[in-house]
Amino acid sequence: MSWKHSAWRTLARTREALGVRARPGLRVLGYHCVGAPLPGDPYGLAVAPAAFERQMELVAYGQFGRAVPLGGARLDGGAEIAVTFDDGYQDVLRTAAPTLVRLGLPFTVCVTPGLLDAGRPHLAWDELSELGRINGCEIGAHGLTHARLDRLDDAALAVELSGSRQRLEDALGRAVRVMTWPHGAASRRAAAAAKAAGFARAACSLYGVNAPGRDPLLLQRVEITGFDGERDFVGKCSGAWDWFALRQGDPASR
Repeated sequence: MSWKHSAWRTLARTREALGVRARPGLRVLGYHCVGAPLPGDPYGLAVAPAAFERQMELVAYGQFGRAVPLGGARLDGGAEIAVTFDDGYQDVLRTAAPTLVRLGLPFTVCVTPGLLDAGRPHLAWDELSELGRINGCEIGAHGLTHARLDRLDDAALAVELSGSRQRLEDALGRAVRVMTWPHGAASRRAAAAAKAAGFARAACSLYGVNAPGRDPLLLQRVEITGFDGERDFVGKCSGAWDWFALRQGDPASR
């Protein structure tokens, strides 16, 4: 764990001690992989399977709201929680999905076709199809090549968005209407392009909970990492870490 994460944890626990509570709404959780640590990963993207199982048990208890796939959220101000995964790691199929199915939790996996083309540790295309057949699993896009979409010109942005959708729809044989922003990087211009490309929902990496007025293509999302203990997880689901948005900057203002 980095010193930065330790400092952020201290601030979150101060908010807990003060009794700070988040307003109700859609809480989106952002994961990457569930398994062994990734080589050279300073961000703690891999969550240990035992920790993930406990986290999902807490979600299944219902204390954080109704569990929904990203595309199925009502966004009406009621308490909802969505479990999402980025990139398309193979252990989402082999490790995370069985836990989610056992607990009856829907989930959303947003996939980058270019990463799948590269092979392990990402899903193979036939494994993506297997994942897509699991009851409760929603497949979304995560860019075509994992580029920062907010930095691309209009033409390249359109290719990334439409290309990712088309490749996934061709592989799955069904519509793909949700996505997450690679690197969490979005803007109002990028959101408008995503809408033009046919997406209805998209989540970035801005911490917080989504009230009814939030742009559905710039949904806020809380990242869950391998550094998070159970208390951190509960705090992230309950709003104790929402202060982190102050240091990020809202893409809806860019």
